[in-house]
Amino acid sequence: MMRAEYVVTGLAQSKGQTWPGPLVFRELNLSWKSPSFHLILGPSGGGKSTLLKTMAGVWRPLAGTVKLDGEDLWEPGSTVPNLRCASRIGYAFQNNALFSSMRVIENLTYPLLVRRRAENASQAVEIATEWLRKVGLENSSWIYPQDMSGGMQKRLAIARALILEPEILFLDDPTAGLDPVTSEKLMQLIIDLISKREGLVVMVTNDIDRARESHAQRHFLVDGKLYSEGSEHYLEAEERFLQ
Repeated sequence: MMRAEYVVTGLAQSKGQTWPGPLVFRELNLSWKSPSFHLILGPSGGGKSTLLKTMAGVWRPLAGTVKLDGEDLWEPGSTVPNLRCASRIGYAFQNNALFSSMRVIENLTYPLLVRRRAENASQAVEIATEWLRKVGLENSSWIYPQDMSGGMQKRLAIARALILEPEILFLDDPTAGLDPVTSEKLMQLIIDLISKREGLVVMVTNDIDRARESHAQRHFLVDGKLYSEGSEHYLEAEERFLQ
């Protein structure tokens, strides 16, 4: 896997991606390189998911640029992200965004075949089956997502985000809504999976206990500003979050 340089400059986004509307953040800058693991924390409703969607190319930024190895994720005037950049990104949505009409294994074979990462259906099933084993769902191949528990759906969403082996992976609060035991197990699964990769991983979470256990670099989004671990005012931002 090639190493990626991810640079955000002057990023701004409005609430719900609508304009005019209140800005969630503005003039946000960062520069991260792979391999690295970053956690974005902050108060509920503070814009963490909005930031992640904007960083990943799910939403076009209101202002600013996102670049992968110097190439713009959004070309001027375009309504869709640059496909060369987008193909290097994986994303797991907070609500999982699974295909309810497809069985579990089909949720994994579909992107493999559409993106031509498998030569045929047989190879796609083989790859998908291995990923189901990795996330502990090997006995759930032929059921539908709605017949799974919340934790199982989260694991499937993570497998789907990883199955195309993206260089940059975005995870939107994967432990949200889970009980503490399931949350801890899922976080350990995520850490185990990404420890075997050399990519860049960015995860939103409100779970400070799991965040401390992850050994990732932490960042707090507070009042529209991102405070990175070790930077000025970081400890103040952390204290405000914990209060």
